[in-house]
Amino acid sequence: MNRDFTRRLFLAGSLTAVMAVSLTVASLRPALAHEAKCPVCKLDVAQDTDTLDNEVALRSGRKRIEYRCVYCALNDAKSYTGDLTILAPSELKGKPVVLSRKDGKWSVQPETAVFVSAGPTVDHKNCAVTYRALTGQPAFDKWVQAHSVKNAKPLPLAQLLEVAK
Repeated sequence: MNRDFTRRLFLAGSLTAVMAVSLTVASLRPALAHEAKCPVCKLDVAQDTDTLDNEVALRSGRKRIEYRCVYCALNDAKSYTGDLTILAPSELKGKPVVLSRKDGKWSVQPETAVFVSAGPTVDHKNCAVTYRALTGQPAFDKWVQAHSVKNAKPLPLAQLLEVAK
């Protein structure tokens, strides 16, 4: 009986050690980036970087859906009823432009926000740059110059909503 007890104790101790090592190694492993396809354009959602946010997120109730650009999110917002929020990355890391639809009416914060529109012929592969939310006209001017966006126009929310129809 003493031999069985020792064998069980050894097995239990070994399993505990293996689990402890596995959990430690798993916690040290860097987190993998969440990659997804945009439900509208079917292209990969542009991932956030150390210096710039890129993921657009729509929140409706308990749902959170990621998109490649603000245009895709607005286009898909039509399929959701009720109030919703779109977090559109701006030129400032961690400070998105917030679009809200409450009781069927849209608003934006900050109110000075504009959206880059490079026209309907823009290749959607570049939409994270060419359909970007920015905090205002000065940010728009810097963004367009830094990213060489041709034919860019700053659109207020009302005009962006018309484009997204």
